[in-house]
Amino acid sequence: MMKNDNEEIMALSHLVKASTVEMIKLNASLQESEQRYKSLFDHNPDLIYSMDLTGMITSVNASLTRMLGYRQPEVLKTTAITYVSEEDKLKVSNCFNLTIHGQTECFTAKLYHKKGHALEFCITNLPIIVNGEVVGVYGIGKNVTKQKEAEEKIVHLAFHDLLTGLPNRMLFEQHLENCLRKTMENGEKAAVVFIDLDQFKMINESLGHQAGDHFLKYAAKQLKKTIGRQCMLSRYAGDEFMVVINELSGVEEAGRVSEKLSETLAVPLIYNDQEFVLTASMGISIYPDDGLTPDVLIKNAGIALHRAKAKGRGEREFFKGEMNEFTIERLAMESFLRNAIPKGELSLYFQPQISLDDGKVIALEALVRWNHPRLGIVSPGNFIPLAEETGLIGNIGRWVLNEACQQLKKWHETMNSEISISVNVSGRQFQKLDFVYEVKEALQRSKIDPRFLHLELTESMMVENVQYGINIMKELKELGIKISIDDFGTGYSSLSYLKEFPIDILKIDQSFIRNLTKSDHSSTDAAIVRAIITMCKGLSVTALAEGVETKQQLLVLKDYGCDHVQGFFIGKPVCAAEIEELFHTYHTKSS
Repeated sequence: MMKNDNEEIMALSHLVKASTVEMIKLNASLQESEQRYKSLFDHNPDLIYSMDLTGMITSVNASLTRMLGYRQPEVLKTTAITYVSEEDKLKVSNCFNLTIHGQTECFTAKLYHKKGHALEFCITNLPIIVNGEVVGVYGIGKNVTKQKEAEEKIVHLAFHDLLTGLPNRMLFEQHLENCLRKTMENGEKAAVVFIDLDQFKMINESLGHQAGDHFLKYAAKQLKKTIGRQCMLSRYAGDEFMVVINELSGVEEAGRVSEKLSETLAVPLIYNDQEFVLTASMGISIYPDDGLTPDVLIKNAGIALHRAKAKGRGEREFFKGEMNEFTIERLAMESFLRNAIPKGELSLYFQPQISLDDGKVIALEALVRWNHPRLGIVSPGNFIPLAEETGLIGNIGRWVLNEACQQLKKWHETMNSEISISVNVSGRQFQKLDFVYEVKEALQRSKIDPRFLHLELTESMMVENVQYGINIMKELKELGIKISIDDFGTGYSSLSYLKEFPIDILKIDQSFIRNLTKSDHSSTDAAIVRAIITMCKGLSVTALAEGVETKQQLLVLKDYGCDHVQGFFIGKPVCAAEIEELFHTYHTKSS
């Protein structure tokens, strides 16, 4: 009996020892598991928190306090919804209610930092289940603020112009489509205004693209000041802007808005210590009068814009039905003009300039003419503005310069004369960075003496960028050529500029010559002409009157002391073959 009792005691002892070892192992396992959980909780880079079934926070990890700026005691026993932005509270509450019923929920929400700013989080709610029952909720939140900002920036860049920050073409067209839908529902009108900065390519070519960007940002800033809440401004492409005006009270309102846009652009800007004034041409189409879809309205506003540009700088035009025909003709003419030089359709005519001292021809002005096989003789007044607008004037101007120099060389050899040639230079041609090189090249090819080449520039061309103009003129003067200012008195005449220009000849515009008479020396035109001639003598500049059509005008100009004259009374423009005869006639009369 004793033996059996001892055996039972020993067995029981072994069992207790085994249970104790198992308990120790279990406790160790639980402690390790708890440490693992604590490590996962404490060192997780995402914020983690737990809530009871009322939404009160019962624990938080270090990442939460670091990301939201609170200390742990400040957060514990507060309601989680307190930290959620107003716009997300309903969504967060709904997700919490679903989670305490056993569902896992994922959502994004903005949480407030202690300093007051909101951060974007992607949050996962997990139910805490004990003995098969939900006793709380774990929240795990990943900070996606930077990711959201990056996504928003990408979306912004996709729909906005990088340089000006304005809506781009894609966003504008989407907005216009929505605008037209609402306008149609409300039975209202809307307008599309197509804006193109005048001579912007000249700015880019003369001052560089950095300056061009500066001017574009200035234009965007000025235009943005003008538009109201019912308008949207877009940088459509290059130097083109687009405005849509909805809730339009009438066509007159579109005119008033476009006028304000012009006025705000005309405010001078300073760049590199120089003053510039921007102008823009505008075309306007009206919904539903001129089209029912964005494409048609934009197209028709573009057509009206081309007509406005054809009229000159700073003009505005409303679309009219007949403009479609104008556009088709213009596109055809542009296509023909591109091939005019290679097909040999351009030619030069020459108009004589004579000295009033001895009546001899001292120079010939080269004038380009275009004879198209289908269109016939095309007026320079029609194709020169088109060439300016399309950029073809550069090639045409270079061709005229080279042809004129080559022709002059032939006359010097055949007529044994020191006659000069006068060549008109367009604004865009003059502003090209390689213009001086083109002149050097023409002189080298023709081998003419540079002093027999006169380049005619206009006043308005000079005051576009005064210092640049002076620098280019000085470079040209260093080559030995002569500079003349054309149409003096019709542009931005400024004596302060004129005295700085290194010029040789001043051409008095024909509008002042037209009304000169022998009997009336008291007219305004007579006073202006006398003043210009006197000024020329003071500046040691040759005075040349153009547009002389009568003998009386010629005699008056001679009385006033004018140096040279040009006009139909002296001689109409003629082809090169007739110049020798004209030259012979004048030199025979004067001898």
